[in-house]
Amino acid sequence: MRSKPRRSEPRTDPLALDGILDAIERDVFELDVPEVLYHYTTWEGARGIITSQQFWATAHDCTNDDAELLSADEVIIQVATELRKKAIGTVAGVLDLFLQSYPERQVTKVMTVYIACFSAARDDEEQWKKYADNGRGLCLGLRMINEAVPKDRNSGSNLMKVDYSESSWRKSVTKHFGIICSALSRAQVLPTHDNLKRGLSALNRVAAYASISAKRSQWQAEQEFRLAAILHPDSRTTQGERRSGEKTIRYLPVRVRPLWKRIAFAEIILGPNQNSATGGTRLMQLLADNGYTAGEMEFPNITVSAIPRWD
Repeated sequence: MRSKPRRSEPRTDPLALDGILDAIERDVFELDVPEVLYHYTTWEGARGIITSQQFWATAHDCTNDDAELLSADEVIIQVATELRKKAIGTVAGVLDLFLQSYPERQVTKVMTVYIACFSAARDDEEQWKKYADNGRGLCLGLRMINEAVPKDRNSGSNLMKVDYSESSWRKSVTKHFGIICSALSRAQVLPTHDNLKRGLSALNRVAAYASISAKRSQWQAEQEFRLAAILHPDSRTTQGERRSGEKTIRYLPVRVRPLWKRIAFAEIILGPNQNSATGGTRLMQLLADNGYTAGEMEFPNITVSAIPRWD
C-alpha cells in the first residue's frame, strides 16, 4: 500500500489526472450520428465497396481541399496564447511546450490522416454532380449501427462530424483546453515531467481532433461526416495509389464493420441521370453476387433519385 505524501510535498495523483484527461478526451470525441449516412460514388466505386466491403480513405494531402487539416490552426494557437497569459506552474509549462512545439507537431507534420467521406444530405444534387459521375452513379445509404468499431492492429479510425464554423472551433477548443488546464492546476502545483507530458499529450489530442474535423464554410452544404484513419507506427500495411488525371491519389482501405459482417445498407439511391430499370437490375445482381439477401438487415431499399434528370 502506498503511503500518503507529506504535507510539504506538492500534491500529485497521476492516476486521478490520467482519469480526468481521459474523461475530457471522451467528451471531445462524443458524437451524435444520424441513423443513416450517405456516400456518393460512381458505379465503379460502388462495385469496389460492395465487393471488398471496404471504403478507400484518401490521404489528407490528396483531397480536393487545399486547406485540409489546416483550417483551425490559427484558432488553436490563439486559444493557447490567451490561456498562457494567466497561467502559472504546471499549466504555464504545458502551454509553453504546446506553443513552442505545435508548428512541428501539428497533425499534418507528424502523420498522414486518411479520410473517407460521408454525408448527412440525402439525394443532394451538387454531390450527385461532383462525386457520383454527374448523376450516373449511386448514393449508398449506410445504416449507422451501435456496435464496436472494427479493431485493426495496423490502423486506428474514428468517425467525426465536420465543423464548418470558425466560432464553433474556437468555442470547442477554448472549452476543452480550459478543462485540461483546470485539471492540471488541481493535480499538481509544481511542474513534473510526467504531468507536463500528460498535459501536452491531452492538448495535442484535442488540437488534432479540431484540425481533422474543421473545414472552411464554403464546404458546409456537404454536411460531411468523415471516417479518419491513421496507420500505427509499426504497421506493415502499405497505402494504395491510384491515378486521377495527372495526380497520384494515395489511399488506405478501411472497414466500417467487423470482418465477418457485411456493410449494412439502409438504402441505395440510383442517380437521376441513368435508366432506373437497367440500373436497378444491375444493382440487384451486384448485391446478390456479394452475399446480400433480401429481407436481411444489411439489404438495402433500392430507390430512385427524386431530382429531375439534367442531361
